[in-house]
Amino acid sequence: MNSSAIEALIKRFASRVRAQIAGHRLDRYGIDPADVEQDVHIRLWKALERDPNALLPASYIQKVVASVLVDAVRRGSLRQTEALPEDDDGNQWEPATGDPRPDRVAAESRQLDRVAQAIAQIPERRRRPLQLYLQGYTVPEVADLCALTFDAARKLVYRGLAETKQRLRDAGEEGFDD
Repeated sequence: MNSSAIEALIKRFASRVRAQIAGHRLDRYGIDPADVEQDVHIRLWKALERDPNALLPASYIQKVVASVLVDAVRRGSLRQTEALPEDDDGNQWEPATGDPRPDRVAAESRQLDRVAQAIAQIPERRRRPLQLYLQGYTVPEVADLCALTFDAARKLVYRGLAETKQRLRDAGEEGFDD
């Protein structure tokens, strides 16, 4: 297998993979996100080893990340249930919960709800390509899935993004200029 193929694949999807991993707050389970990212790289390398000519679209990468996340959380949950050794005083160790601050979780949830509402208000012709794009599909993949030309898909995605941002700004939301 060509090592440059895996390096190019990892470089192409690195930011999306990290974002998908970071969105799951793995610290709650005592899991290092770098370990999860490494497991994703290994699975992608094995997939390319089986089929060196595989194209591996964004949807495949997203599924690999989701699978690795599920496996990591399962392993993390198993580790948390193991008994910890007693200290010299005979006291049991208390595991750290690692729970995020409730106010932050609530704010993020409200923000996601407002984004979903703004997306739901844009016309269907722009909404579906935008939703696919936000799920990690590339513009060419969006074009294929929606039976559009590349240029039409690109315009619909970027117009959908612009309209969603404008709706959020009009609703008084901040921080959606990126």
